[in-house]
Amino acid sequence: MLDAEAITKLLDGKSRVTPYVGRYVGQSDMLALVDLGDQRITVPFTGGFVPEVSETVHVWSIDGVLFMIGPTAPKPGGGVVATVSGDYVNVTTDFGTFLMPYGPPSDPPTSGDSVGINWSWPPWCMKLSTSPDPPPPPPAPGGGEPSGPVTRTAEFRAIDAGSTDRGSARWWTASPYALNSTYGAWFYGDQIKSTIPANAEFGSLEIFIVYSQRRGDPPRFALHSDARKGGVPGFGGYTTWAPGEGWQTPPDAAGWFNALKAGGDRWGVGLNQGGYNIFKSLAQDGMSGALRITWKA
Repeated sequence: MLDAEAITKLLDGKSRVTPYVGRYVGQSDMLALVDLGDQRITVPFTGGFVPEVSETVHVWSIDGVLFMIGPTAPKPGGGVVATVSGDYVNVTTDFGTFLMPYGPPSDPPTSGDSVGINWSWPPWCMKLSTSPDPPPPPPAPGGGEPSGPVTRTAEFRAIDAGSTDRGSARWWTASPYALNSTYGAWFYGDQIKSTIPANAEFGSLEIFIVYSQRRGDPPRFALHSDARKGGVPGFGGYTTWAPGEGWQTPPDAAGWFNALKAGGDRWGVGLNQGGYNIFKSLAQDGMSGALRITWKA
């Protein structure tokens, strides 16, 4: 396993270095399996980093030899527990909120505890032996202590994405398509329902849009029934919408918020046909389909 020093030596005096972004899908014979577009490759791990399955990673070609360098998104070393649900906690960090198990089981954290995060697969966190006192809240207008609901914002990145035919569960591409006879979808696991309390009030909701192609009629956006990729998901009513790129507010943002925080029969965002529009896969852009939600509770 190569470390940063070895990579630096490989780069010394080299001129043919080409960066790529891929999606980690597992390991075989101590090599990382990474999807680059439609091709699955095996590359050496570097350093002590072991990605999560479906995580986007940097892959460098150094004089024609491929190496997995590291994650495309920052991996915070610690955070503060927001909520606890069974053996899992939602940890708030400078780079968003993450759902993960904790250890050891004999010392479960509670809301407000500081935890350290280990990102080797599977990622997990552990309560720190000494948790610093939380910073004092800002004074309320008029000088008294603040009270009432608190406004929070969290970013929820898709854990998987792709497209399937309407009549079968054949997920034939990792890119979400809005295409006749095709369903596209982004999947988020149960992180939204586990993070946003049932009594939360809507503040805002945005989705991060990145296209590979825009053509024909606008996409038909709809929420779907599956937390994770499997069979053909069920879709609710669709909204015909032609968003721009980057952070975009859907026409029924409040309706999406109420359905996704409840879980139940709506867990993700999908495309119920529409034109010939293609959105980037997670391997092409790890922010594809990410949701940024603000609520008050």
